[in-house]
Amino acid sequence: MKDIMSRSLYIYVVAILIVMTTGCAPHRILDALSEDSDYCFREVSWGFSQERVELAEAGNPVFERAEDALVYKHKISGVDCKLIYTFKDNKLRAAGYVTETPVTNAENMIKKAVEKHGMPTSEQDGMVWKSFDTVIYADVYTTAERRTMTKYAYSSGGLLQDILQRNLAKQGDQGVITYLDGVFAYLDRDFYDKLHEVEFPLSELSFYEKQLMGVIKRRKRTIIPGLGTIPD
Repeated sequence: MKDIMSRSLYIYVVAILIVMTTGCAPHRILDALSEDSDYCFREVSWGFSQERVELAEAGNPVFERAEDALVYKHKISGVDCKLIYTFKDNKLRAAGYVTETPVTNAENMIKKAVEKHGMPTSEQDGMVWKSFDTVIYADVYTTAERRTMTKYAYSSGGLLQDILQRNLAKQGDQGVITYLDGVFAYLDRDFYDKLHEVEFPLSELSFYEKQLMGVIKRRKRTIIPGLGTIPD
């Protein structure tokens, strides 16, 4: 009987410590005690230190290390990304994936987000999901178009305008390859809510946090072989 009481007390103390150190919702105590813990993102929870995040990503070499960020290389749904963790006072408050370079398959990130979380709670310049302790954001956008140089361009159809109108509309898209960038991010709900109370919220964000929230995006440009790159 004494052993049972000691074990119960031990489990209770561990549960309290988990709530205090992870920052996740109290209803996740039982999950956190199991081997398959219900983390806030990958195998981490809000409030984790850089050291604990690195432990969770053991075996994955750090690509970039800063006082307020850890960055890894990663591939999600076939898209080459940066896996980013951001901190404030050594406490994790945002994380997610940002495309490393413009790619043709960035839309796979949106598909992955919907597959994992279902239809979004709302859409505001991207898709947003909100839960008790986490806000999730996903978006893709065109950042580059590569055009093929040709000696001739299609007119409105000339003598055949009346019979070629539809086909010519499709021809206008040929010879253009579209590249996209994307973001699939997770934020501590408390951190997100507090930003609404700050007079200058952008001053509270690091560069990577602005990327994860879609506040800053890569500039769009057009690439024309033989001529170079033209910024839009």
